[in-house]
Amino acid sequence: MTDIANSITAQEDKDARWNVACAFIIFFTVLGIPAIMIPVLYGPIIDDTGWSRGDVSLLSSLKFAAGAITAYLSGRVIERYGIRAMTIFCSILSGLSLVMMLKVHDLTTLYTVGIFLGIGALGVTTGMKVFISQWFSRRQGVAIGLSLMGTSAAGVVVPYIATLLSEAYGWRATCAIMSSGIWLIALPVFILRAKEKPKTPLSKFSTAEQTKTSSEPTFRDIRFGKVFIFSALINFLIGMVDHGMSAHLVIYFSHDIGLGAEMAAIGFSLVMLMSNFGKVGYGWLFDRLSTRGIAFCWFLAAIGIGFALPISGMSTLILFALVYGPTQGGMIVNVPVLAKHCFGSIAMIRAIAVLTTFFMAGSATGPALAGYLHDMTGSYVLPFSIFVGSAVIAGFLTLSLRPAYHKNEATTAEATANN
Repeated sequence: MTDIANSITAQEDKDARWNVACAFIIFFTVLGIPAIMIPVLYGPIIDDTGWSRGDVSLLSSLKFAAGAITAYLSGRVIERYGIRAMTIFCSILSGLSLVMMLKVHDLTTLYTVGIFLGIGALGVTTGMKVFISQWFSRRQGVAIGLSLMGTSAAGVVVPYIATLLSEAYGWRATCAIMSSGIWLIALPVFILRAKEKPKTPLSKFSTAEQTKTSSEPTFRDIRFGKVFIFSALINFLIGMVDHGMSAHLVIYFSHDIGLGAEMAAIGFSLVMLMSNFGKVGYGWLFDRLSTRGIAFCWFLAAIGIGFALPISGMSTLILFALVYGPTQGGMIVNVPVLAKHCFGSIAMIRAIAVLTTFFMAGSATGPALAGYLHDMTGSYVLPFSIFVGSAVIAGFLTLSLRPAYHKNEATTAEATANN
């Protein structure tokens, strides 16, 4: 990771390298651990309480619904208070929410914790995407992919650790124990090493940028345009696919296919491992091909989801992970790249916040939709088929977008290199 980070930040300020590392740690602990751990604990929660899959998966939907509202508001919060303040507040909220799991004995408390987790997770998600996008232009996708590897790194180690802790101490204590990464690592490192760019408030940054590049639109100019509406719909569909699949893969592997809890955790870790490669690989592809690369990712995701239904053992599980896993990484990288390439640097902050809102609205829809459709039909054939169709529609919509500011950045970068 260090060598790659060094290569993409050779012409950037020295602090950029530390910022990528800080974002990686925040994504691992504040976003990755809760997002990966909660679906892993679905089985133990259901077995312990007798709640249905729909009841338990509604936790994820409420989490992402709260996150969608948070993402929408985060653009204004970032401009007024800065990324550091919002990140610290949301990290503390996420840590306290995991500790609150010790008191969960009814659905109301479970859902309340889920809402707090959603606020914390999406606050840092939007903040970190803006944070990295400010520091990188030519290699924005790769830099964001590197930082977002934190969530996939969590996906590699958290399922197995959470399974062992749950078997030893129960699912409630597991959540509290896993919050220690936020308290002991994420907050100290971020507070000591992360630096915003510039050191003035972001509202002033936006004004300065607008003065230098007055031809670029503001968010007010693009918010009701066809391109922005299509971008919002794309991210709603992809958010539904991403978290609808992620929330149910472990229980699908363990209960529906019959692989058992530990093998299911290993299978999910394999998907997340491949997602790590996808974050950097698709980030690189998005930097070069922009919307065409993003559309390719959606079409391949549709094929990968189709490979989930025939899984019957390790060989078919590996095939699914190899095809679908990397595309899951691309899903997470797409928002900031799409925002900057299609709308420019001035509108980027608000565009990232609002597109993340739609992504999270889809994320809120997917888990509950899949859970209740499984309760109704007894299988995942119908929800997985819906996810395949959603990815295909998103692919065609993405192909219709014009990445005007990606071309501008490429021209500028080429001129700089020639000089």
